[in-house]
Amino acid sequence: MEEVLTNPKAGFYINRDVFGAEGDFITSPEVSQMFGEMIGVWAMCLWEQMGRPQKVNLVELGPGRGTLMADLLRGLSKFKSFTESLHINMVECSPTLQELQYHSLKCTDGDDSSGNVEKINISTLAGIPVSWHTSLEQVPSGLPTIIIAHEFYDALPVHQFQRASRGWCEKMVDVTEDSIQHLQLCI
Repeated sequence: MEEVLTNPKAGFYINRDVFGAEGDFITSPEVSQMFGEMIGVWAMCLWEQMGRPQKVNLVELGPGRGTLMADLLRGLSKFKSFTESLHINMVECSPTLQELQYHSLKCTDGDDSSGNVEKINISTLAGIPVSWHTSLEQVPSGLPTIIIAHEFYDALPVHQFQRASRGWCEKMVDVTEDSIQHLQLCI
């Protein structure tokens, strides 16, 4: 599953936009901006419950086109004490989708005078720093963190097991000439 989704040359998410009317499916952030705005209100309430920390990592896993985060930032742009505390971390393995997210968030290249190795961009939607990572392990630690994973787990590669007479066995898909689709489930 991981190979099918993220192969650098032919992965499902890697070289094309799979979302919207021209893609393969539509997600709720693409239907209405209210979804992202409501997630933003939830994140701000969580920040309040955390004691209003001065710095917070806001992480989105599998952010698609960046629509959810763009709507979140637009909706919260008047709440400066919250937005000024944020550092946005987009976890995305597809360079094509990273570019779409960069444009959705209306990013500009930030000043790298701090000597950081990491490239920091600034979202002009709220003046917030934005960084991209290809895995969650790359997101800086040490700060309070809010994670958004809307529809991320829907396409996460997993292993499925079934109890059989001989014990636990992994369910897999195999190729066969005996079926119309030439595929069969096996354990």
